[in-house]
Amino acid sequence: MKSVNQFLLLVSLICGFSAMAQEKPVDESKLNSVRPIDPANIHYKARLWRRMDLNEKINQPFFSVNNEISKFLVEWVEAGILVPYVNDSLVTKLTAAQFKEKLRMDDSIGEGSLSEAEKAAGFGAEGGDKKAAVDDGWGTTTKPGTAAKKTDDFDTKPSTNLDSYFFPKELSIIEIKEDAIIDRQRSRLYFDIQAFTLIIPASKTKAGFDKPVASFRYKDVYKLFRSNPNCIWYNAENETQHKNMADAFDLRMFQARIIKKGNPENKFLTDIYSSDREGLLMSQQLEYKLLEMEHDMWEN
Repeated sequence: MKSVNQFLLLVSLICGFSAMAQEKPVDESKLNSVRPIDPANIHYKARLWRRMDLNEKINQPFFSVNNEISKFLVEWVEAGILVPYVNDSLVTKLTAAQFKEKLRMDDSIGEGSLSEAEKAAGFGAEGGDKKAAVDDGWGTTTKPGTAAKKTDDFDTKPSTNLDSYFFPKELSIIEIKEDAIIDRQRSRLYFDIQAFTLIIPASKTKAGFDKPVASFRYKDVYKLFRSNPNCIWYNAENETQHKNMADAFDLRMFQARIIKKGNPENKFLTDIYSSDREGLLMSQQLEYKLLEMEHDMWEN
């Protein structure tokens, strides 16, 4: 009986050690965080999405001429040192060509943007041979199969690529995905940014809706901010006190309204409360609730 008990004890110990040896699932927040917080110290956590309008006065220091944050993001992708993703889940990557295509304007009229039906109708075929008779504008009709009249060089138009792309100055919306975390060890509220999404504003799109371009891991963007002295938060009040954009985000020197809080249906606040006004009010209430929770940590 004693040997049986010892055997059972040995089996239970082996099972316990094997369970401890199993790998824990990768924590997305820890993977993407600049300064990850130990999960054991997290008292409260909420996933938030914010909309940062770079044309707002408080955000214009991130959008100074030739130092636009959107300009740096686009240039880093083109240089191959920043990885773009399809969305802020940061799973599916975009190639440089796919990223460039997302920056193409909807109303570009280059030949490459024409559909097969439009090409069949004759669009984009100027300068080519026509099967039908053509009026030269002087009442003379050229019949099919006859040689075309030779024109002077100054009548020949240069071939142009009519595909046009958005300038970085037009990419004025950044959506910020972050975690609001209350650390029980330090009794403080921290905002842990996870991802940026670069967005073309609705006023610039043909459909009249915001158009996401790509998402970026904030941890990667943060390192590039640090390594580039030109990434400055422009201080118009005292030009000796410009800051690196990484420091400006650490110090929360921007204004970005909450547009969504994590929920089972993945809905925006305006969708949940059925109007822009109610969505804005709930956004403000969420801000106050987070501050109140931080305050209560010190009260208790």
